[in-house]
Amino acid sequence: MKLAFNNNICTTKETERLGSVRIVLLVVVSFSMGVAATAFWFHRPGNSSPGIPVSQIAAESAARQPAPAPQSPPPMVSPQPVDPATIEEVKKSVPNYASISLEDGENILRTAALKDFAAAAKEMDDQVATAQQQLQDTQSGQSADEQQTAMKHLQETQAAEAEKLKEIAARLQAQITALKSLKTQQ
Repeated sequence: MKLAFNNNICTTKETERLGSVRIVLLVVVSFSMGVAATAFWFHRPGNSSPGIPVSQIAAESAARQPAPAPQSPPPMVSPQPVDPATIEEVKKSVPNYASISLEDGENILRTAALKDFAAAAKEMDDQVATAQQQLQDTQSGQSADEQQTAMKHLQETQAAEAEKLKEIAARLQAQITALKSLKTQQ
């Protein structure tokens, strides 16, 4: 069965392949935008509610709940050693770490990570668009092997960029842990 598509005759198989590429691209872009929006929402500077202090909210909610049953103390967890290179990276990113609060230091680190994340997402969009264009070019008149190679390249590009985003998140977590370690040593 043949379907007409932009004055070109495409087979159903080619149309399905193009549709699957679009779906994968939509999922990756939607996921990236969701992660960025979540990071911005939870880590923006004015995230606290100005009306009621957090301690008052906690006290009111504790007064409404019944007293919890006594529990055994939590198991002792030894703190994981912090990489010295990460500590140095935090000292460079937050030069006045000793004189600012932990929350302010975390906000500085999160802001830097958000900039890295935005740059990586932009790079990902550019590379995915290039790979998608290559795939579309190969679908018009190229062999099935070349089309498979272009599809594989697109998937590898998406996977590599997703890995970069994971690395940024892991690096931020390590930096926050290092900052907490520095603050507790004071």
